[in-house]
Amino acid sequence: MKISAFYFILGIGFLLIAAVIWWGLHKQVVPLQPVTSTASSTEATNTPSLSGLSIYANGEYGFSIFYSESVKVQNSFDTQYHLPATWRVNALGNATGTSVVSFIGYKVTNAHSYPRYYEVEVRVGISADPKELAACEKPNNGEVALSATPIHGVMWKTFSLQSAGMMQYPKGTSYRIIHDNTCYALEQVAAGSSYRDDPPSSSDIPDTVLTQHYDDLAPIIQSFSFARP
Repeated sequence: MKISAFYFILGIGFLLIAAVIWWGLHKQVVPLQPVTSTASSTEATNTPSLSGLSIYANGEYGFSIFYSESVKVQNSFDTQYHLPATWRVNALGNATGTSVVSFIGYKVTNAHSYPRYYEVEVRVGISADPKELAACEKPNNGEVALSATPIHGVMWKTFSLQSAGMMQYPKGTSYRIIHDNTCYALEQVAAGSSYRDDPPSSSDIPDTVLTQHYDDLAPIIQSFSFARP
């Protein structure tokens, strides 16, 4: 009996050892997967690329703007027919303001082809004049109120700009807000000539191309941000 029990226990031991060896040879190894942060991935996806852009930062008036390197920046506004160099397009005649900066995206002049001239730009002007503060967020002469526009989380009053005469015109959009007791005007404008009495020329620029140059300024508007909320 003792010998039989011994061989029985020995057999059980061999079976256990064989089972352990089999499990070790056949178990599936699952590699660890790296942990991905969903929030970080989303932020990276939504962050606009700043490649090829320059930044304009104004410490005096507390704002910054990104713009394409092909854009010309100047600390004054050009004067065109129906488009004055005042701090905003429809500035009050009895008030004061400051023309801060303009970003000229496209400018062309032609002697005998269409258009005779055309220019698109984004302007930033400010005024702390009480009269301008009272009129800042209201439509002025020649303006039509549009829905407010969010720019970097701030809602700007928005107005369309349109005028025409003698085959020359300005058009655009004026975004305005009162910030730190100052009226800020952020304006996307185009000025040009609609004169077409010259014979058609291969040098004529299609209206679709001119419009695209104007539309290309939209990212400049959307990049505007105040240094202080």
